Amino acid sequence: MTQPLLPVDLLDLDKNGHLLHTDGCTTVPDTDIAQHLEHHLRLREDTTDIFVFVHGWRTKPADALNHARTLFGHVEALAAAQPQAYPRLREFRPQYVAVRWPSRDAKLLPTDYDPVKMRTQTMSEDGHVPRVLGAILGYLNTHRDTPEPGPETLATGYGQYLHCTGHSFGSRVLLHGILEASKRLADGGPDTLAWDFASSTYPWTLDSLTLFQPALPADAFTQEPFTKILDPNLLNAPVAMTYSPADTALGKLHAKKENQVAIGHLGASDPKDHITQITLQDVTGRYAFALDKRLINVDASKLYTAKSLFVGAHSDFYHPESAHLLLSLANSAR
Repeated sequence: MTQPLLPVDLLDLDKNGHLLHTDGCTTVPDTDIAQHLEHHLRLREDTTDIFVFVHGWRTKPADALNHARTLFGHVEALAAAQPQAYPRLREFRPQYVAVRWPSRDAKLLPTDYDPVKMRTQTMSEDGHVPRVLGAILGYLNTHRDTPEPGPETLATGYGQYLHCTGHSFGSRVLLHGILEASKRLADGGPDTLAWDFASSTYPWTLDSLTLFQPALPADAFTQEPFTKILDPNLLNAPVAMTYSPADTALGKLHAKKENQVAIGHLGASDPKDHITQITLQDVTGRYAFALDKRLINVDASKLYTAKSLFVGAHSDFYHPESAHLLLSLANSAR
């Protein structure tokens, strides 16, 4: 018997970052974004965790949804197989959202880095991506039961937790959305307290952020706008970033275009006082996340080893071990 497809809510963006209707062609006016999200992103009352995925470079539209299902399928399977590994994820009932954007042009070669980078930059810095992603995050927060602070140990909370993950250039898109959402928040108090990064300026928080093979310069967090991620903002969690030297797209190709390799090749290099280093664990391994470091380099060199033409292991992260990292971060957010 064929297994039913994992339910994943899909949101489409055009090349300028505008939200699209379900026909994939017509843009949603800014004034209708909230109504569109209300209609297409209905959170279940029993949901415990919301996962948002933004795919990466040169991803076909059909693959974007399939990749999200693959990654989140591993999350589902692991959570069911070893609940004892995530003791704070009690009665885990996740809901999944995939944000699809035009990261591929049939006329471009796999090595055409500049056009894809410029599209990402246009969508993020000059387009509507920050506004739309900010609206998505804001919508999810408005409609979720925000976690309440736990007991005096601040180790447990109750409510619906919000997690974001991006791949490759999708990491840039996602970071811009987080920064835009931060700008728009009113004053108030944070709702989750497990991490040490909560700021009293923000009334709600993003509870984990994972970037798989991010296409960001190694010193990106020393440069605008990404250095602002290190300042108080709605992200009440460290930025977990995987890397592998086998990712040739973010090695020689990225270095040729950016004068340095990307974070996804050798990890973030600066600012050093904000960085800690861990190794991607197998599915039975336990993580000990530093509570005083904002940036976590995750060495995935032993697992992300594919030798795909032009890009190497750039997309070789759809593994149970990657889902284990996501679940471990979600567990630590309680």
